[in-house]
Amino acid sequence: MDSLFETTLSNPIYLAIFAIIVILLIYAIVKKIIKLVISIGIILILYVFYLRYTGQDVPKTIDDLKKSVSEDVDKAKEAASKSIEQVKESTKKVVEEKAMEKIDEILSN
Repeated sequence: MDSLFETTLSNPIYLAIFAIIVILLIYAIVKKIIKLVISIGIILILYVFYLRYTGQDVPKTIDDLKKSVSEDVDKAKEAASKSIEQVKESTKKVVEEKAMEKIDEILSN
């Protein structure tokens, strides 16, 4: 490992390639961070527009924003669990009906 490091530092071509790779990696990381910050900003702006549209109060502080977001997430979780339960029940009914049809078909033959 030491010889690889020494070879890279002693040869200017390898050093230039290594520097270009490091610069590209740093550029890619910074670019991803900027995209993440912009995405979060857009999501927050859309959330504020949603709150305005529904007539709810827009949070004034960060703590209010956290509380508001957590309440909305809890509401979404509850709605998702209710819809999952409804899908389970409807699927159960469909399976039972199909099973009864097959049983009737087998018994009638």
